[in-house]
This record gives sequence, C-alpha cells and structure tokens, in this order.
Amino acid sequence: MSQPLDLSQFPDLPPEVVRAFAAQHAALEAARFDASVERAARLHEQAVGAEKDAFITELKELIGKLEGQIAQYRHAKFGPKSEKLDPAQLELALEDLETAIAETQAQIAAVEEKIAASVPDPEKNAPAPRKARALPCHLPAGRTGDRAGQHRLPVRLW
Repeated sequence: MSQPLDLSQFPDLPPEVVRAFAAQHAALEAARFDASVERAARLHEQAVGAEKDAFITELKELIGKLEGQIAQYRHAKFGPKSEKLDPAQLELALEDLETAIAETQAQIAAVEEKIAASVPDPEKNAPAPRKARALPCHLPAGRTGDRAGQHRLPVRLW
C-alpha cells in the first residue's frame, strides 16, 4: 500500500482539488474495507463448506460400517452355517452384531447433532407473526360467507 499524499506540502492547491483528493481517499478506504469484508465472507463460506464435507465423509464412513454390519447380521442369521450353529451361539453372534449396530447408530446420531448445531436456526430469523387489526370504521361489519348467489351476471349465448 502506498502512503497517502500529504496535501499540507502543497498550500497553493485550490480547495476543490483538496476536497477531490479527500473524496478519492475516502472512496479508496471504503473499497479496501469492502474487499476485506468480502474476503472474510469468502473464508467463512470455505470453512463452512469444509465442515459440511467433513460431516458428509464421516456419515459415509458410518453408513459403510452399518452396511457391513447388516451384511454380517444377515449372513449369521440366514447363511449356510446358521443351520449348523447351536441356537445359543447364533443368539450370541446376533447380539454382538445388534450391539455394534446400536453403537454405530449412536455415532450417526452424534454426527447429526453436530450438523444440527452447525446450522443456524431458521426460526430465530423468522419474522414475528402479524397481529390482527380491526377493520376501518367506514367498512361495514357483518355477515361473512359465500355471496356467490347474490350477484349474477347475465349470460349471453352467441
């Protein structure tokens, strides 16, 4: 960045030139501020995107883990060796798999909570509902309902 020009070195400058220099300097500072705000917003969006990508990757890993556990469960219950296993051994294998599935589901719930915590609540930014107001005095108050039968237009057949 260059240093601002010191106009006190030029006492003979007309006042409109000094004002023009001051306006140009103010515009330059405003542009620098806008650029820094845009840079900060871009960095924030990149960070949010990276966080979402991390959540997606973690969820995909957990989904793969669950799919593997489901395949093991099906194999243990319906596979060819399931007929040869003692029912007690089969129950132990199925309980182990069910425990692993429950743990994975808890991990998925924890990731979902992280995602929910990172997303701003839309209800906080929602406008408050409007209050009902009374009708103006010059409007007639009274019946409401279907008035379609009261006003009929003539029908022309060509």
